[in-house]
Amino acid sequence: MTTLATTVSERIALPTPAHGGGEGFVPPSASDILAMLRRRSVLIVSLFILFSALVVGGFLAWWYLFPGYRGECLIECVSNIPEKELTLEQERLRQDEHERFVLTQAQFLMSPTILGEALKINAVKETDWYKSVIRRKLEPLLELDEDLIAAPVRGTNFLRVSIECRNLKDPAVIVNEVVNQWYHTVKRRTAEEYASEALDAGKKEEEDLEREMAGKRERLKAIAQRLPAGARQNPGENITAQQVRQFGEQVAQLQLELSQLEQYRTIYNDPEGVAVTAEDRAIVEQDPQVAELGRALYLLQQQRASDEPVFGPGHAVRREIDSRIAAAEAKLSQLRLERLRERRADIREAANTAYDNTRHALFLAQENLAKAEAELQDQDRLLFDYTELEKQILQDVEYKLHLSNYVKSLARIKSQRTAINVNVAQPAIDPLERSSPSLFFLPIGLFFALALSTGIGLAVELMDKSVRTSQDIIRHLDVAMLGAIPDTDDEEVAIDHVETAVRDHPSSMVAEAFRGIRANLQFTAPAERQRSIVVTSPRADDGKTTVACNLAMSVAQGGRRVLLVDANFRRPAMQRIFDGVKAQGLSNILIGDGDLASYAVKTNIPLLEVLGCGPTPPNPAELLGSPQCRAFLQDAVSRYDQVIIDTPPLLLASDGVVLATAVDGVILVVRAKRDSRGVARRACTLLADASAHVFGAVLNAAQITRGGYFREQLRAYYDYRPDDAPSGPTKPLATKKT
Repeated sequence: MTTLATTVSERIALPTPAHGGGEGFVPPSASDILAMLRRRSVLIVSLFILFSALVVGGFLAWWYLFPGYRGECLIECVSNIPEKELTLEQERLRQDEHERFVLTQAQFLMSPTILGEALKINAVKETDWYKSVIRRKLEPLLELDEDLIAAPVRGTNFLRVSIECRNLKDPAVIVNEVVNQWYHTVKRRTAEEYASEALDAGKKEEEDLEREMAGKRERLKAIAQRLPAGARQNPGENITAQQVRQFGEQVAQLQLELSQLEQYRTIYNDPEGVAVTAEDRAIVEQDPQVAELGRALYLLQQQRASDEPVFGPGHAVRREIDSRIAAAEAKLSQLRLERLRERRADIREAANTAYDNTRHALFLAQENLAKAEAELQDQDRLLFDYTELEKQILQDVEYKLHLSNYVKSLARIKSQRTAINVNVAQPAIDPLERSSPSLFFLPIGLFFALALSTGIGLAVELMDKSVRTSQDIIRHLDVAMLGAIPDTDDEEVAIDHVETAVRDHPSSMVAEAFRGIRANLQFTAPAERQRSIVVTSPRADDGKTTVACNLAMSVAQGGRRVLLVDANFRRPAMQRIFDGVKAQGLSNILIGDGDLASYAVKTNIPLLEVLGCGPTPPNPAELLGSPQCRAFLQDAVSRYDQVIIDTPPLLLASDGVVLATAVDGVILVVRAKRDSRGVARRACTLLADASAHVFGAVLNAAQITRGGYFREQLRAYYDYRPDDAPSGPTKPLATKKT
């Protein structure tokens, strides 16, 4: 048996999610949104019909019960153009001044004084609008201020005054009376009074602006004196900027030197960490005492060489000369060692001195750099202030020119005693058609009804956290999708025992789905890496036993020897599904009471054998995690091509997690509409924390819904079969003992 996890390249190229998995909201793709809309199409259509009926009903009620008629008046405001040729003193009013005047007249027309005078007129009091306001006990002045509109017509000299009422005759009466009151009041106001006040304010503003500009020029001059030469022309090339660059380069160079000296000093501070170099030996040999002693040793060696042919090895002369040579060599070695130590001490002292000097120089350079940078920052702030003051002075100069022209225009207006002529170009008349409601509101309302219906449908779909489709597993669990089993209630073939659907109803859609799972499983990993498989689920009644039984039958029908093991000690099911399953089984084998050959039973499906769970042990998880269980798995894998094990639910017992670590892989069964995404994710997290390899997930009891996968596939599957294809159950499943 092998328990090695499959590599990524060995897994089947099934749909996998684009996100990183894990908890949290996963944004749906365009295809997901379309599928949601199809599933909730009935709700969306129903809501759209309801909202559309409300929109149409509200529009009709508005149309017949609350119609609106708008009447409007146009007032022309034109400047006084002199008859003779224009000069600098007699130029036309500037366009912005004209627009401001028109806006002023619009605000004056809407003033409580004008509106209050208009409401005193009997013609206004006789209107249905006024009677309705009084009947509702509202303030007429406030209602008129809210309903009446006075605004300039963009791009023209006209001022539009309008109001909307439910009676066809009311708008013209109200608008004309308000405009008349305004017109007579405007005529009573002289241009001289208007221009005198504005002229005095303009001259005062011009004087204040001149004083402000003088102060800004003084500040600009003071800042210019504080800036170094060339700072305004080339900010990056002044003396301070050059100093910052120089000090920065100096600091970088000193830091590099200090790092090298630190390494050098560390090496020579450790006497054992420095190897003797040829240079060290040469310097030591140049020492006078070493050289003198070396020459003496050389002479002794020469004398020994000359005496060697004369005296034998044991002669006294030979022994004396050898002892003198040994003493000289020892003395020379000791002297060399002392000189080498003295050289290292000198080098160490020189390195420490150089390090201290460089560190001090670095400190000074960093201090100079900090001062230069601070000075450069001050210069940058001054330069920024200088630039801003220059911009403000230029803007003030431009505004002063504009203000001067404005004062001149007011002086001309005062001298001529008129600025703008106002005339009622078009009095208000009775409307020819209703203004509200507009037919354009109807398609807009229908569009919003459709948008609201669609939004509610999507919201209901998104709030449903259950796993319903294969896309939910792919998007939210981050595992491969092995297949989906349709709900037996949607099958055209009556299936009494879904646990044996592959055997009893081989031509059904359910059986075909299990064969598809078998085919997908074969491509998830090489055959030797899927010899032992655990089939489990998050919770009880998810259909894991059904998937395990039918998958075992499908694999056996494919020509492989299969052992189906019931490891669910808490709720065993194999004795109920298969006849002849022994009361002794897995628990007996794990405690040493029998072996696999004694308790496995054969079925009438060739190559399929079943092993029951046996008596319930007091500690199932400990028993499944024991070395005896691993030995059992090795024995089973050696006897069969594939071992499929049914375990308890992951979230109810730890048996499945314990056993999942001892097999080649796990198949996770999720029941549609019953298991939530959070429950399925917690099951995947348990398997991931135990380092179990998951081959993929199976969606069980997938129901037919609008926009679902099986709606068209079921119909197409049974339409594609031959007319004489068998659809009923075959002979019942039987077993026999091994």
